[in-house]
Amino acid sequence: MGLFRQTIALFGPYKGRMLLVLLYAVLGGAFATVPPLLLGKLVDQVLPLQLTNMIGWLVAAVFFAFLGKVMFESLQEFVQVKIGLDIITDMQLTAFRKLHRAPMSMFATTPRGDILFRLTHDVEAIQNLNSTVIPRFLQQLLGAIAAFIAVIAIYWPAAVVMLAVFVIYLGPSYLLGRKVRKLSEVQRNMLADLYAHMQESIESIRLVRTFVTEERETQTQSVKLDAWKKFAIYAALISKVNWRLGNMMQVASPGVVMLIGGMAVWQQEITIGTLVACIGFIPAMFLPIRSLAENALMIQQAIPALQRIFEYFHLPEEQAEGLPAVGTVQGDLEMEDIWFTYPGAEEPVLRGVSLHVRAGQHIGIVGASGGGKSTLIQLLLGLYTPEQGTVRVDGKDLNTHDRNSFRQQVGVVSQETFLLNSTLRHNLLYARPDASQAELDAAVTASGLGEFLDSLEDGYETVVGERGLKLSGGQRQRVALARAILRRPPVLIFDEATSSLDGETEERVQEALEQLMPGRTTITIAHRLVTVRDADEILVLDHGVVAERGTHEELLKMQGQYCRLYAAQYSELEKEGVV
Repeated sequence: MGLFRQTIALFGPYKGRMLLVLLYAVLGGAFATVPPLLLGKLVDQVLPLQLTNMIGWLVAAVFFAFLGKVMFESLQEFVQVKIGLDIITDMQLTAFRKLHRAPMSMFATTPRGDILFRLTHDVEAIQNLNSTVIPRFLQQLLGAIAAFIAVIAIYWPAAVVMLAVFVIYLGPSYLLGRKVRKLSEVQRNMLADLYAHMQESIESIRLVRTFVTEERETQTQSVKLDAWKKFAIYAALISKVNWRLGNMMQVASPGVVMLIGGMAVWQQEITIGTLVACIGFIPAMFLPIRSLAENALMIQQAIPALQRIFEYFHLPEEQAEGLPAVGTVQGDLEMEDIWFTYPGAEEPVLRGVSLHVRAGQHIGIVGASGGGKSTLIQLLLGLYTPEQGTVRVDGKDLNTHDRNSFRQQVGVVSQETFLLNSTLRHNLLYARPDASQAELDAAVTASGLGEFLDSLEDGYETVVGERGLKLSGGQRQRVALARAILRRPPVLIFDEATSSLDGETEERVQEALEQLMPGRTTITIAHRLVTVRDADEILVLDHGVVAERGTHEELLKMQGQYCRLYAAQYSELEKEGVV
């Protein structure tokens, strides 16, 4: 669907109000034709015949005509601005909804800054067009049409002259507009890149400070700003040329009309009043041209903004809608011959990996960094789709069932716990908003967060800061654990949940995790092997393949990778007091 058709489709839900807008605009345009016509009557009849008693009536008629024009134009603007805001809201929500249903690969290849720029600045560019340019242009366009019809009725050659001037202007204006649109498209992409760099730099401020790269980051931003500024100046210059051209046409038109009209008056083809009325209609006829010229830059910026937003409307979805739910999960999980390569990567991360976790079992996954452990979990959760192989939940193919229905029954505690810049209560209830206060208190106690919570002056209403930076690593992990407890899931996934903690904190968090496991299917990805030695089965991943599998004792007897890793870690763990 083309850009124009997509844009028109946005107005579909508001057809009734759009008809009202057109009615108000037509009535406003009709009232706008009254003053020039009355001025012609004044010149032709009232003044020559000295009908002074008619002057008051004419003035009153002009006043009420202006009043009607202002009233209907104001009504039209109000309704249209409301429609514009409704459409902007619809667009933003549609794009937001599509983003949340898009494949994870899209987020792996698209900078977050670009996504946010589209949802904010691109939408703002469209909103400016909707709330200011379009309502006024519609008024002016219908007013110009009404004026043109009136001029045809009283002296058609003047209408032909004005139309010719408009056509002469239209050609160069169209070419200039296309140039501005192309420049604006480049500009918006450059601005999105600027926004992405700013966001990345601010989010990684600790890294910047640690490596003392403030000047380097500032220089990078300066180079990007200079490149954008050159395009912005060029686009503004072309836009001003277009505006000046429109002004020239508006200035030239009265002269041409007076020339041919004066000759017609001389030849007694029309009256002076008719000529005066025709000249009075010229501003109304050229207002749309002037409006387009004055707002050319804003219009051309909104077009690429629309294109960028519409791209999100057509994002592929992670899964088709209407797929059956997996039902109540018992916890039997199977991955068969899984192959997966990240977008843009050359080598597969996983190569024919298979595993089977029966309901209630605990399986550990270990191996060197980059071996594919976390990727395996993302595939199990359906965040990515394997290129080859099948993921089954209780024997049901996850690819043909609603993945969300499975995720809702999984509790995940990962190494990086993401917390919202909100209260502790809000962050805890994010997993299950309908949880009661008693359930919340129980989860906090079970996760070992109770003592810390009691020490807070504001308790549950304590704001945890951006990404939870006001909390320690151990406290954030306990919040994640409390979330998992609140969810009461049949499946638990611990993705290196304690790897970033010190020995003492890790031991306490690990104890809380173990209390949550009984009766639940549990998958633990671990860097420290001591956390999985009691698992029913342990898989050793190496470069995307299962190198070894078995219980802790069986793997030690193999004298392979697991045994070497365990031996290397054991002395360190003894020193830390973990074993």
